[in-house]
Amino acid sequence: MPLFENVGIGIKAWLFSNVATHLIKAPDLSFTSRTIGEPEVILASTRHGPVRCYIWRPAADAPLASGRKSPVHINIHGGAFLIGAPQQDDHLVKAIAGEVGAVVVNVDYSRAPKVRFPHAHEECFDVLQWVAASGDEQGWDSKRISISGTSAGGNLALGVLEQARANGGPHVRTGVLFVPAVDVTPAPESYVSDIPKPFVGPGMARLLQSYFPDASRRTETLASPGLAGAELASLPPLLIFGAEHDSLRPHIERFVAKIRGFGNQVDHVCVPGADHDFEVNTEVAPRVLPNVVKKMTAHLIAALGESPA
Repeated sequence: MPLFENVGIGIKAWLFSNVATHLIKAPDLSFTSRTIGEPEVILASTRHGPVRCYIWRPAADAPLASGRKSPVHINIHGGAFLIGAPQQDDHLVKAIAGEVGAVVVNVDYSRAPKVRFPHAHEECFDVLQWVAASGDEQGWDSKRISISGTSAGGNLALGVLEQARANGGPHVRTGVLFVPAVDVTPAPESYVSDIPKPFVGPGMARLLQSYFPDASRRTETLASPGLAGAELASLPPLLIFGAEHDSLRPHIERFVAKIRGFGNQVDHVCVPGADHDFEVNTEVAPRVLPNVVKKMTAHLIAALGESPA
């Protein structure tokens, strides 16, 4: 009998959230030769209360860190809106701090089943507003902001960009999205791949819905940016990584085609031989991440390198 087969979805989501949050961690990989200190922990004010953020300061000799205030990068981790483990991205945020020279704000947002849509989306946007208002206090250049997100975090990052559009700012120069969840409307049974057991299968898709219990709201732009219309034309330049065997691959490719149709600048890379979890998969990550990180850091340096006139 499959584990938890007869357990309700709410209890399954609670169990998954609590167990996975304590187990998941970044792979033991480093993509910078520069020394990066331990992160500061700062509570950012949001409409829902303080949100813990891990602040990674850049190496002094990193490309964009010398001679002026560093740009600032917001990272939003993945985990089906259920896992509270920003540390799973430590290898990536250290690469950004070391090889780009940006301050990295790694956001520990609230998660389901404790909260429901759009709680985490609003928290992450409020963190952007805090970042934009805190340049003098924190010593970063709040005119040079970028954002990244993985899976559910990619959905949240796109939600931040949509809320920034709707509110007239703050301005974000670019986004880097890893296997983003861009459409939460498909039935769980549709999450299939060309491999027998993809990382995101029907079971995981059902758990994801615990953050979106009201099916009527899953079509909203914040929930499913892939279903949005002309508002997508306001997106900044994006670098989007997909994965060859990811069950989300068709959603992502339709999203890329759609935003290109609006004339947006988007660089889409489908990582060969990889599934949805390639960032943290200890067997796959050593093979694919060196090139992924190299492309990510080059993209961020180009986007954040020049101060506004």
